[in-house]
Amino acid sequence: MDTDVLIIGGGVTSLSLGNFLNKKNKDFLVCEKSSELGGYCKTIHQDGFIWDYAGHFFHFNQPEIKEFATKNLECSLVSVSKISKIFYNSQYIDFPFQNNIHQLPKKEFIECLSDLLGATLSKSTKNSNFIEFVYSSLGRSISDKFIIPYNEKLYSCNLSDLDAGCMGRFFPSTDLNSLVASLKGSKSPSYNDKFIYPENGCYEFIKSIKKDIPENKVLLNTEVTDINLDLRTATTKTGTITFNKLVSSAPFDQFLSLCNIDSGVRFKHNKVVVFNLGFDLPSTTDSHWIYFPQEEVFYRVGFYDNILDTKQMSLYVEIGLSSDAPIDEEDLLSKTLNDLKGCGIIGAHKLLSHKMLVLNPAYVSITPESQKFYNDWSEQNNKLGFYSIGRYGSWTYCSIEDNIIQAQKLSDVL
Repeated sequence: MDTDVLIIGGGVTSLSLGNFLNKKNKDFLVCEKSSELGGYCKTIHQDGFIWDYAGHFFHFNQPEIKEFATKNLECSLVSVSKISKIFYNSQYIDFPFQNNIHQLPKKEFIECLSDLLGATLSKSTKNSNFIEFVYSSLGRSISDKFIIPYNEKLYSCNLSDLDAGCMGRFFPSTDLNSLVASLKGSKSPSYNDKFIYPENGCYEFIKSIKKDIPENKVLLNTEVTDINLDLRTATTKTGTITFNKLVSSAPFDQFLSLCNIDSGVRFKHNKVVVFNLGFDLPSTTDSHWIYFPQEEVFYRVGFYDNILDTKQMSLYVEIGLSSDAPIDEEDLLSKTLNDLKGCGIIGAHKLLSHKMLVLNPAYVSITPESQKFYNDWSEQNNKLGFYSIGRYGSWTYCSIEDNIIQAQKLSDVL
C-alpha cells in the first residue's frame, strides 16, 4: 500500500491533520492501532451517566478553530462559565491560589503576601528548574502551601527535574495588580474561564472532525510495528505501507522506538487513574472542578452534573501515580470514596455506577533534555518530511485547540 502522507495515531491531532489534508485534496492515510478513534478523547455511556476518559472541557480562543471542531456536531453544546475551587485545610478557596490568598486565615495571608512581595521585588530570572521558577515567581509560602504539593501529586515526580517553563501559558502566575483586583472582588482572568462541552460527551468532537474524512482514508486495528525512515516504509500486522512523508502523534518515545532510534534520553511521564463515579443524589457544590493539594488520594475532582445540569452527582476523580506504580482497583476506590466523604463531597450518597480508567502516559515530564532532543530531532527530520506532533508527539503540555492549530499549520507545508 502506498500513500503520500502516512499519519500514525487516531486522536484529535491526527484526525485534524487528515481533515485539513482532505480539504486540500492531498493523498494520506491515518493508521490507528485500536478499534476506535479518539485517543484519550473518548466517552463512556454507562447506567445513565456520561463520562469521558478524563475531564475534557474545550476552551477555544480562535473562532475558526471552534467552527472547525463543532460544525458537524450531532448534539447540543453547553457553554459554561468556569467555577473552580481549592480544598485547603478543610476550607474551599477560589482558584488560582496565588490570587486568592486573602481568603486564607490572616496569619497565612500575611505569610503569603510577604513572600510574594519579596519575590516580586527580587525579580529573579535565573531559574534552572520548576521549583526555582515557582519560588522566584510566587515566594515560598504560596509555593509550599499549594503549587509544589499539588504538582507533586499531579506529576508524581521530583519537580526539580522539570524545566522551569514546563507549563508555559497554562501556569496561573500573579502580580500585585491581580492580587489587589482580587482583594477588591474582581475575578482574575484565565485561559479557560469559559468552556464548551457537548451534551453527549467529548467524543462528539471526534465524530465531528472525522465526518469530513473519507472512510477509506482511516485504517482501524492497524498497529505500526516498525518504521524505516531511510526506505520510507511502515510495517503493520497486515502489510507494509510506503510513504513519502510521515506524521506521528504517538508518544514521542514510542515513535522513536518504532524508528529504532536510541535517543539516550529518558522520556519520563506519569500515569493517571481516573474513577468515573455516579451517585443517586445531587452534588452539594456548584463547582465544576476542585483541586486537592493535601492528603487526599486524588489531586482533582470534577462534576459532570454541574456542567450538564443533571440531578445525580456524576464525578471524575483523578489520581496521579508514577508510570510503573502498581494499581489495586478495590483499595484505590475505597480510599477515594473515604476521602470524598472526608472533604464533604459525598454524604448519604449511594454509589450507583463506576468505571476505572488508566491513562498511561498522562502528563509528560518536560525536561531540558527532552526539549533539546525533540527540537534537534525536529530540525533535522522535518526538512526530510518526518514530523512528530501533538501533545504526546511533541512531548509537551498544550490544549486541544493548540493541537488543531499545529495540524492546520503542518497541512500547509505537506
